[in-house]
Amino acid sequence: MKVVTSLFLLAMLGACGGDAKPVTPTVLAASSPVIQATAAPTPDVAATVTAAVATAMAMNPPAPPAPTALPRPTATSVPTPEPEPPPLVIQMPQATATPVPANVSTDSAGSKEKVPDKYQLFFGCSGTGTVMFDQSPMDYDDFISIRPYGHLSGAHVTPIDHMYFNPMDRSLGRDVYEVRAIADGVIWRMSPRDRSVDSGKAKLREWRIDIAHTCSFHSYFDLLTSLSPDILTEWEKTEGEKNLGWNGIPIKSGQLIGRIGGQTLDFGVYDYEIVLEGFVFPEHYSREPWKIHTVDPFPYFNDEVRSRLLQKNLRKVEPYAGKIDYDIDGKLSGNWFEIDTNWFAGKDLQKYWDGHLSIVPNHIDPTAWMFSIGNWPTATTSSGADHFKIVNAEPSPSDMGVDNGLVKYELSNYKYCPEQQLTEREVVIGCKKGIGTIGTDVKLFALDAPSKEGGVALVQLIEPRLLKVEVFPGKKLSDVDSFTEDAKLYER
Repeated sequence: MKVVTSLFLLAMLGACGGDAKPVTPTVLAASSPVIQATAAPTPDVAATVTAAVATAMAMNPPAPPAPTALPRPTATSVPTPEPEPPPLVIQMPQATATPVPANVSTDSAGSKEKVPDKYQLFFGCSGTGTVMFDQSPMDYDDFISIRPYGHLSGAHVTPIDHMYFNPMDRSLGRDVYEVRAIADGVIWRMSPRDRSVDSGKAKLREWRIDIAHTCSFHSYFDLLTSLSPDILTEWEKTEGEKNLGWNGIPIKSGQLIGRIGGQTLDFGVYDYEIVLEGFVFPEHYSREPWKIHTVDPFPYFNDEVRSRLLQKNLRKVEPYAGKIDYDIDGKLSGNWFEIDTNWFAGKDLQKYWDGHLSIVPNHIDPTAWMFSIGNWPTATTSSGADHFKIVNAEPSPSDMGVDNGLVKYELSNYKYCPEQQLTEREVVIGCKKGIGTIGTDVKLFALDAPSKEGGVALVQLIEPRLLKVEVFPGKKLSDVDSFTEDAKLYER
């Protein structure tokens, strides 16, 4: 497996929300009549990192005084929220699989630590390895649910590399709920954001915070609506500029970082000494260099915190944190990029997702397969992307290869419902779009697709890493027989 080795990488990150949609397929031999699909498969979702946590280098800065919690309104109602998409441009170093020479840096206590060159841009960090987390990012009473890794939404055409903490009551507005550090560390990067990544429109300021617990093990918050005054004051001295003296901001576990309200909190954990195995070409994701190092955070929380977080986690099957890397070499499953669109980075900085395509299991109900594309012809979203459920994913995208020839999948809008609600009437009347208070096992159910929602996707693996695709919005399986001149080619 190839691994990125460049030290300076341009990246854009967005977090967004919205409902997605489904598909039914039919297999066509290259020169044979269409075979109607009848059975839906269950994908093989690989387990994520569960290895024991190694002893970590402790951070030495003196502990700041315990922050004083500010009063907040009492949560009174529980809406069904969907996250807003944020933009970001960030420079980060990329981990390599080969050991590199180490420089000597000095931490805040004056002790000298060897820090590999590849981590030198993580200002103020020390040591390598993992640590244990002893705090939840949010108080348990302040959020209703956790959406795991792998969601598809808005400009996130490929599975999302962070979780969403869904606030208990969005109607209370901004700055309602506290966000705290999950372990000691150093804030090495703070990034303000004033525009939506999907629409490019101005919006009230949000913050991305990157924390190095060691030089190789990080956590991340995004969509913070405000920062703790002491952290903001410290950042304003240099605004993160190294030539003005920026060397990160030491923090302690449980310290108030900022506040969130009116939208979700993005949260992720990244281990730069691990590269996910489910990407055929990890180097094609250099725009967001942390992505290929995304790890399951739950094993790193102590037993008490982990237990309480899992109670509110929407995914009830392993891996509970979800998954983002579904590439199977020579098969349909995983991420694809339209030819000559510069892989994940895209050709247009402001619309990098336009050439993206993913065919992956749903992040909450992995028995369902999703079809996500960055340029759906009739998309009503500002991003131009759209997401659907494959009504009957047969042959399974995890099995479909060159030998399958032409395959038709029906795409549909969908709803999440508790597994107990199995009748059509219960699904249509008894379930809401999105996920609110559902805490039991959930399934995806296809909806009747009106002309503006759903359609048909025609796919064929021409070569193991070359995919031909054409989409037909509003069409039925019986309406589509072959590719037209509008078909596009995608590669890994």
